[in-house]
Amino acid sequence: MLIAAALIELQIEEAESIKAKRRVAQSIKSRLRQRFNLSVSEVGDPEDWHTLEIGCVSVGNDPVHLRGRLERAVRFVEGLALGEVVADDVVVVLLDEVESFEGGE
Repeated sequence: MLIAAALIELQIEEAESIKAKRRVAQSIKSRLRQRFNLSVSEVGDPEDWHTLEIGCVSVGNDPVHLRGRLERAVRFVEGLALGEVVADDVVVVLLDEVESFEGGE
């Protein structure tokens, strides 16, 4: 099984409050879920009003298809013009290559 992940960082200069930032985040997340059927979450600092980091994940068995889907998702977010995409990263990994994370105490 392959796991594809994308991290999209946006600058939202117009956001004057956390509430305004959350409105933009919710809009982007719901559109990505609907259009690309991705698991999506806000992963950055929730207290930083002007920076929004969105993480997207998809699983499958075709690395070309997975990478293409996430790269299209990044371009889609750019096209929404809800903020300036200042950084993005897309990776595809084999589940066996991912280190297990043991959380908790």
